[in-house]
Formats: sequence, C-alpha cells, structure tokens
Amino acid sequence: MDKLTTDEIKKLADNWASSEAYRKIDVYTQYYQAENPPLAEKVKSRKYRGKTPNNFVPTAYYTSIVDSMAGYLFNDVQYQTGENYQDRLKEVIKKNKTAVKDMKAGVQALAYNKAVELVYTDEQANPVYSNLSPKSVIPIYTDDIDAELFGAVWVRSKGEGRQLIDVIYADEWQYYKIESGNISEREEAKELFFSQCPVIIYNTQIIGEKPPFHQIIPYIDALDWLITGNSNEIERLVDALLVLGTMVKPEDLDHMDEWKALQGMKSDMRAEYLTKDMSPQFREYVSKLLIQEIHKHAHVVDWYNPDTGISGATSGKALLTRMFDMDMYSNRIEKVFRDGIEKRLELIGEIESKMGHTVEPVDVFFARNTMTDLEEKIRALNEATFLSMQTKIEESGFDYEMEKERLDAESSERAELYGVLDSDLS
Repeated sequence: MDKLTTDEIKKLADNWASSEAYRKIDVYTQYYQAENPPLAEKVKSRKYRGKTPNNFVPTAYYTSIVDSMAGYLFNDVQYQTGENYQDRLKEVIKKNKTAVKDMKAGVQALAYNKAVELVYTDEQANPVYSNLSPKSVIPIYTDDIDAELFGAVWVRSKGEGRQLIDVIYADEWQYYKIESGNISEREEAKELFFSQCPVIIYNTQIIGEKPPFHQIIPYIDALDWLITGNSNEIERLVDALLVLGTMVKPEDLDHMDEWKALQGMKSDMRAEYLTKDMSPQFREYVSKLLIQEIHKHAHVVDWYNPDTGISGATSGKALLTRMFDMDMYSNRIEKVFRDGIEKRLELIGEIESKMGHTVEPVDVFFARNTMTDLEEKIRALNEATFLSMQTKIEESGFDYEMEKERLDAESSERAELYGVLDSDLS
C-alpha cells in the first residue's frame, strides 16, 4: 500500500471533524459525562419556546456501567516473562505508569470501542507509550482481506484555522501543518525502524464498530426522560389538562400538544384544570424496569438494587452465580482488547532488541476482582475423608506441587526455630 499524498492527508484532516466516526465518539463522550444530548436538546427546545418548567435530570448510568466493567477487567493487568527479561520489563512498565494507562485505554475502549496508544522512544532510546485522544487519530488500514493498520493520521487543532498533523508509518514519522487552508511540512520526516505501525488501536467489540454498551443507550434515554418528567411535574400541577372556553390564537395551535388543552369547551367562558394523577407506584415500576433492562443488556451486575443486585450477607457461591454473565461477557471483551496489549509488547520488544537487551515472550494476565467461595469449599473438603490431600488442594484452586514445596519449607523453618529454642532452654 502506497503512503498518503499531502492532498489525501489534507482531505482526511478537513473531513475528520464532520465524519460519522468522530460524531459517534463525541456522542458517547457526552453520555459518559452524564449529559444525555437528546434530552438536553428537548429541554433546550422547550426553553426557547418559553415552556416551563424545564428541569434537566440526566443519569450517569453509561458512566457507571463502563466504569464497573473497566474496574473488573483492567484493574490488575499482570505481565510475566522469563528471568532474563523480567527485571527490564518491570522497569519499562513502572516508568510508563502502565497500570494507569491500561485503565485509561480500557475505559476508552469500552466507552467508544476505540482507544489509541502511541509507542516511541525517549532521548535515551527507552520505550515510551502514551494514550492519545480517540477523537484526534484517524487509522489507515490496508485493503487486504485481513486488514492491518498501515498508518495513522494524528490531528491536533491549534485554533484560528491552524492544525498540526503527524502521519505515522512503521518506517517513517511525517510532520505537517495546515494554515489558511494550505498544507506544508513543518519539519523533516523522521525515520523509524518498526516492523509495524507503532500506533495501537484498542477495541472491545467483536462484531460492528459500536461500543459494547451502545445497546443500553435507548433505555438510558427513557429513564432520563422519565426522571426529568417527574421533576418537572412537581411544578406543573401533575399532568394537568387545561380546559379553554374560548378560541386561542392560530400561532399557538402548533404547541397545543404541550399545553395538553381541550379547545372550545363552553363553561361560562372560564378556564379550569382537570387533573389526572399518574400513580407513583407505576412510575416506580417503570423506573425499576428500565434499570433492570440497562443491567441485563450491559451484562453488568446491579450492585445497588436489593432485588436484582448484591446486598447484605451473601455467600461466595451466590455471588459467583450472579456474576457469571458479567464474567462471560468480560472474557469476550478481553479477547479483543488483548490484541492491543500484545502489539504494545511486540513494539517494546523491538525497541529493546535494537538496544541489545534480551527479550523473551511475555504472558499477559487480566487478574479479575472475582468473588470466592474458598471458605465454603475448604470446609466441605475437610469433611471429605475419602479424598487425598492433593485432590483437596487442587479442588481449592491451588497448585499441589507449589503448595507442597511451601509446606516443606515451612516445616524446615519450624524445625530450625524449635532447635534454636531447645538449645537456648538447655
């Protein structure tokens, strides 16, 4: 695949902010910030037409769902490799504050189905990787059957029609600027020596481009509108119906649906209100139903609802059962996100090899904050006299050989300690 021309780069940069991909990230960002754009537009429209009250009450459910799954999945990503590479890899991970970057990439990938990271080197040629805004990076893929990332266009606006643009390939880093509608080089291109583009795109969705929690947004819209409506009706005489004894102006007829008015009702030319109170129990039922649908389709446990969530003293087995769906869905998300982590490690390995360091394969583990029924299981295993010690240890989830070594070591330490004590006493 040929590299992009300057005209193609300018066209991408000019059209990116108005593209569908950019707009989607912008919408998901607003939901993550608990702003609910459709609800905001409805309330704004009513405000401009002088319709009051206009309370605006969006919920933070998209944020809660994303953060709950991110905390479950990315709170403790572990990296293990051979003895010759372990210390060096730990140093790289620590210097890059990898725990924070793993979580940030995880949150963005869940919220937008797109997180972006750039791998490069510092002045001492040490590997560095930094998170980039998903809204600022345009990925360029090959047209192969199994498309791969060929390059990336990184666009930053500097205001007043000025943009800085970096175009990054496996073998070259190009620098451009756009001023007054014209594109030009802002400095000489830098040669790179990677086997693949050092920009990493983290995804979390196997099929489609929408994020994994896109399907709960209609339920969030409905819940937010219900709560906003409840808030407004406290001030609106609870679903009042205005009865008019005279005709209204033609220009006011366009908004009769919002007035909830009955026109031409003769009653001595006076106006009165006919109220219809909606049952609080019905509102509560609809709210709970929407919340259940949100958690069901997000595959995230509702930790706060005593009926469907987790509350009070609950056994480890019961907790594991309730989290089964969440764990299965997180396994699916992990498989896609893992591609990005592994690409990062490959790029780090290339830098380390060129610096003369020994590089070994790295295993990545997503350590879950899972519930455990170990206490109940051990109690049951202790009562099973027909099972061997090895079986009991393995059924408890531990490695028998490792535990045997530890027990033998502890026995030796105790024997030495008792020997010292006996000699002191004598």
